[in-house]
Amino acid sequence: MKFSIIIPVYNSEKYLKECVDSVLKQKYKNFEIILVDDESKDSSPEICDEYAIQDDRIKVIHKQNGGTADSRNFGLRAANGDYITFMDNDDYWSDEYVLSEYYSLLSESHSDVLMFNTMEYWEKSKQFTLNNNFINRNEVCGQEKNTALANILKKGLLYRAVWAKVIKKDLIIENNLFFKPGIRNEDTDWTTRLLFCGQTFDWCEKVFYVYRKETGSAQTDKKVTLKEIMDLQKICKEYILMGERLEDNEFKKVVMSYLAYPYAVLLAQTYDLDHSNREKILKDIQRFSYVLDFDFDPSVRKVKKLFHIFGYRITSYLLHLYLRYR
Repeated sequence: MKFSIIIPVYNSEKYLKECVDSVLKQKYKNFEIILVDDESKDSSPEICDEYAIQDDRIKVIHKQNGGTADSRNFGLRAANGDYITFMDNDDYWSDEYVLSEYYSLLSESHSDVLMFNTMEYWEKSKQFTLNNNFINRNEVCGQEKNTALANILKKGLLYRAVWAKVIKKDLIIENNLFFKPGIRNEDTDWTTRLLFCGQTFDWCEKVFYVYRKETGSAQTDKKVTLKEIMDLQKICKEYILMGERLEDNEFKKVVMSYLAYPYAVLLAQTYDLDHSNREKILKDIQRFSYVLDFDFDPSVRKVKKLFHIFGYRITSYLLHLYLRYR
């Protein structure tokens, strides 16, 4: 079983070596690393090329700047692995047995998708944080699709981030599961489509992936833009409407419960806009507020309580304050 690890690279000279080295030190050796340089302006391209010279399992693609989604698509087209996973170029794996664990689990289950929890590393305070909710593998592996996904959602562990998953390459190719270029919040869009086409799921109980925060370059470290909000608005509307039409009521609950979280994020982020744009978006998405009633996710359950106490706009403002001061 071969794994392809796709790493989009952009201006990451400070962290890139730690990211790549964390893969190279793996005890399980049947893997390839695909470094997709998105026209970096620092020394990242040279670092990528140096690694490719040292290890023939490393492929380097230098491309015209097109964003993370475009880089991931280049990586997907170049991948030769049986399973594919992603990393961000400032993140890393904390253990040398990551791929060994993935191999052990997937050799047994042959699942379409393996999911796992992740930890956060806060650059300024040098502290690690972790969602302490825990789910047993047997609550996911071998379970019917809707049951498996509902169990993950109920623990607040079904992340939108693409790097929190290992995916069978055939599933990606057969379902044209590439990233939509030119949009932000592409992880939310891509993972929604993955839920529709994936049929079998597995869970890794160990936590290896370290998501580095407060670097100044990560999307979550920057002020949200109008485009990011409008893209998330479009994603929420498109898939909530798709969810409404689902005949499988149990899968409908799964999809809507997954979408309720990004919808809550949208409510919060909209208050970062000027009054005109904020009012336009809030009016447009208000009719979808019922999605908060699909509250498998514990965080959504809290938002739902706020909504029923304070109503639509005050809840939106309170969520905005929470994101600003948390």
